[in-house]
Formats: sequence, structure tokens, C-alpha cells
Amino acid sequence: MTPLLLAVYAVAYVSWVPPHVMLVQVYPMNATHFTTYVNNTTVYIVQANLSFYGSPAEEQAVMQYLYSQCRYVAVDVLNATQISEAEQLWLADVYCTADGSMWLWLRWLPLRFTAYSGYVQFANATNATATTPVGTFAGYIPAGWYLDPATKAVFKIPEANLTLLAHVASLSAQLKALKAELDKSRAEANQTAPLIARLEAQLTALETQRRALEEALRQRESEVTALQANLRAAQAENDRLRAQLAQLKAENDQLKAKLASMNQTLAGLNDQLTSLKAQLAAQLSSGEEGVNPLMYVLFAALAGVIAAFFIYRKKKAEE
Repeated sequence: MTPLLLAVYAVAYVSWVPPHVMLVQVYPMNATHFTTYVNNTTVYIVQANLSFYGSPAEEQAVMQYLYSQCRYVAVDVLNATQISEAEQLWLADVYCTADGSMWLWLRWLPLRFTAYSGYVQFANATNATATTPVGTFAGYIPAGWYLDPATKAVFKIPEANLTLLAHVASLSAQLKALKAELDKSRAEANQTAPLIARLEAQLTALETQRRALEEALRQRESEVTALQANLRAAQAENDRLRAQLAQLKAENDQLKAKLASMNQTLAGLNDQLTSLKAQLAAQLSSGEEGVNPLMYVLFAALAGVIAAFFIYRKKKAEE
């Protein structure tokens, strides 16, 4: 096992948005409310369990922050109340993003502005970090939705099995490193027999781990679907690499067999040529006239085989 495969894999998550939310075009009204227009009705959207008690100057600073963060907004409506014939109030979980690289759950605003009041739960996440618009957290992560960039899985903390996610990410990193090592070994095909055996053993061990992990993943909820897709892709890649390795072995065996056959044929023709030279010398010494026409046929055949042999050796050297 190479040092790369033995290295401890440090997981890093990015704050994200739940898969089931609805994207809406909204405008910030104040520190806690947004407004939009749906089906001839004015809708006011407020983040659940969040209050603001700041001064006008603090509200102005908060509004500038919301303008910058809330270019795109998604809502998970928890309750809808009809205020009047043309007005509604949605109590919701509101998520904002400036560029789509990460999402801000407005429930986390008390972590950035003391003028906000609201309860933020933290979950234990050993050996993991989380990057959010309100800061980077290590070891203890604010409860919410996150993305694992390594596996493209979207999951919820604290409900997700972080140990399982970290193991999947580590396995994905090992498979990538193994693929890079196999690509390098193909360029050194004449010296890869021991390396191929070692890599095949590693593939077998990783395949065993993958099967056990896939069985565990089947028990997870919707966020594990993305992990299963990645594992199936890894299995297909393993099968393709095994097929390529088998093809290289077969081609190498065929080349060795052809070379041995050519060497045997060349040796036989050399023996015939030596015998014919001896006969020719005997005829010339005894004064016999004329040359046996079979000599020319054998010389031509020998020349053709020798030329084919050298052409074959040249092509093999160029491969």
C-alpha cells in the first residue's frame, strides 16, 4: 500500500440546500422578511424561529449582507397563512447563495450578527470541517444541510452517518490514486508483471470493501443515492481496468509465441543454408558443372524469411 493510500483522509463539507426546496425570486424587505409575487398574490416570507432586535445602523449592515448573499433564494415552506385576499405569509426555512458555490441557511444568522436571536444546534463531527458563509467550523458543525464535494452527496447533519460518509470519501480517494498508478504501469508494460499482481490484489481488497459499504448504504435514506451511484461507477472502472490488464497479458503471450516460432524457423533455414553451402563446395571441388535450381529456391525462401523476421523485430521495437 502506497503512502498516498495510507494517508488519513480529512473530510471537508460545504453548506448546502435541501434537495426538495423551491427556488423563488424574492426581495429582502427587512432583516427577517422577504417578499415575492405569486399568482396575483403578494407573499411575505419569514425565516422560522429567527428574530432581530438590532438598531437601525445594525439593520442597515444586515441588509447589505443579505443583498450580497441572497442573489438566489430557495424556500422550504413550513406553514402558509392567508393575511388578506391578496396577501399571504409563508413561515419557511430560507436559504441564500451569492454564486451557487455554497448556501446560507438564515437560521445561522445569529452566528454572524449578535442583533439576531435564534437557536442554532451544533453536532459533533470528529475529523471533519464545514465551510459556510458565516464561517468555517471544525469538529463541531452547525446543524443543517451539507454537500460532500468528494462524493457529490447532499446530506443533513445530525441525521447523516458522518463516519460512513468519511469512509466513502476515503475509498474514492484511494480508487483515484490506484487508477493513476495503473495508468503509469501501462507505460512500463515490459516490467509490470509484479506490479500488476500487486494492483490486482489491491483491487480485490477494495472491491470487498465496496461490497460491504454498498450493503450499508442501502439502509440510508435519499442522500445515500448519490453515494451508491459513485460506487457503481467505481465498480465499472475496476472492471474496465481488469479487462485492459487481461488484454495486455494475452497480447504479450502472443508476441512471445510468434517470436519463438520465427527464431525456430530461422534456425532451421540457417541449418539448410549451411548444408547447401557444403554441397556446393563439394560440387565445385569435384568439378561438377551446373548448379542445382533448388539452391535458388531455398536462397529466395531464406531471404524472404530473414526479411520478414527483421521487419517483425523492427515493428515490435517501435511498439
